[in-house]
Amino acid sequence: MADISFEINGRKVSPSSVGVALEKATLQGVSDSIKQSVGSLRCPEHGSAPKIVAKGKSVNNLSFQVSGCCQKLVDKVQSKLR
Repeated sequence: MADISFEINGRKVSPSSVGVALEKATLQGVSDSIKQSVGSLRCPEHGSAPKIVAKGKSVNNLSFQVSGCCQKLVDKVQSKLR
């Protein structure tokens, strides 16, 4: 399974630790959507799972950084997230 993490305004957060209900629901929705899109995708060559970090100054302004064992895996994940 993909490793999904969030950084809001430079701090690592988890959807369950966000205090505002709307922000919590938004992050949980983003996490669920990523899991649905990427699922249990693994590199066919190396067997590694991707790492996805959603970063932004706020919950409403997130960008995604994808890393993995090779560029082929990163490209595959990015195409699924579009």
